[in-house]
Amino acid sequence: MARSLDRSVRFTGAGGAVLNMLIVLALVGAIVWYLSPFSPQPNDLLIEAFNANPYLNGLIIFVLLIGVMYNLRQAMMVSPAVSWINSFRNSVDPSRTRLPRAPMLITAVSRMLLDADERGGRLSQASTRAILDSVGLRIDEGREIGRYATNLLVFLGLLGTFWGLLQTVNGVSDVIGSLAGTSNGNGSDAVGSLIANLNEPLSGMGTAFSSSLFGLGGSLVLGLLDIQAGQAQNRFYSDLEDWLSGITDTTTAGSGGASASYSEADIDATLDRLEKAISRLASAQHEGAGAVQQEIRQLGRTLLEGKAPKGR
Repeated sequence: MARSLDRSVRFTGAGGAVLNMLIVLALVGAIVWYLSPFSPQPNDLLIEAFNANPYLNGLIIFVLLIGVMYNLRQAMMVSPAVSWINSFRNSVDPSRTRLPRAPMLITAVSRMLLDADERGGRLSQASTRAILDSVGLRIDEGREIGRYATNLLVFLGLLGTFWGLLQTVNGVSDVIGSLAGTSNGNGSDAVGSLIANLNEPLSGMGTAFSSSLFGLGGSLVLGLLDIQAGQAQNRFYSDLEDWLSGITDTTTAGSGGASASYSEADIDATLDRLEKAISRLASAQHEGAGAVQQEIRQLGRTLLEGKAPKGR
């Protein structure tokens, strides 16, 4: 396949996006470390928040770790695709036997490129459109899972919030109900019992706020990582579109000139035939009109001759 038009396109790998993602994770790790007991100023805020509901908060952290690894994987999928395309562009082997196996992101792309290369021609516009649609569809499908993980963290945070509020409301209701039977008309005893029994209902508020903290914070982190992964994939898509536009068959100037000259001659011949046809039609109409006039005159003479004896 000719490569004279595709040398100017330079594919951008995912190194910059992955570096930005690692910087985001490093900043998050620094914040977590600063709020932990191991920092220069020990703080038990995150430990206490996690212990408010370790099962739900543990699930949130687990989903966060899965989402982080998945977004990193989505960004790093671009680099093997770029390496394969560069190997294809720089290969001097006509049979392409030394090319590595194409990554999953560009499986359909590799097949179409190899098929076109075997035929010794360039890509058609339909093939180029099919390649871009295939890559775009794979990118969109991959990003859907990352967005779902982000939304799942928000859902788990809100679930913990309502769960904790429900525990608080039920606990306060039980405490108030118990005061009605134990106060015995003594106000100071009722207040003391209320204070003593409110500790357990207020633990539900810890569940509510801790799950919101981990859920919304985790969704913020995954959202930033998803943006970086999406930018890496979009840059690859744009580079691929630019490169394919240089190896796609279009109408050349030479063929366009030949087609234009042929069309002009054909138009001239068609106009000549049309003029002759119009002339013949006009002649036929003139002859037809003359014949009709002759018949009308003949009919008039016949009528006049038929009336002449009666006039005498």
